[in-house]
Amino acid sequence: MFAGAEKSDPTKLLTIIKFDSVETMQAFGADEELTEIRRQAGAVIESGLMTPISDEFFTNYPEALIQH
Repeated sequence: MFAGAEKSDPTKLLTIIKFDSVETMQAFGADEELTEIRRQAGAVIESGLMTPISDEFFTNYPEALIQH
């Protein structure tokens, strides 16, 4: 997971999470208990947006990985 605020708007957080599958991502979004914990921590759930990316990606953490 990577997370950071936008440089021009420190109130806007961008988080990138790698899920093993679309089903796992959907389960994360539908988990009511986790959603409530996030809300209590200050997350504004209603403005959240999940944007799936393709299965082809690269990362350099914890070590270089290119998947295609």
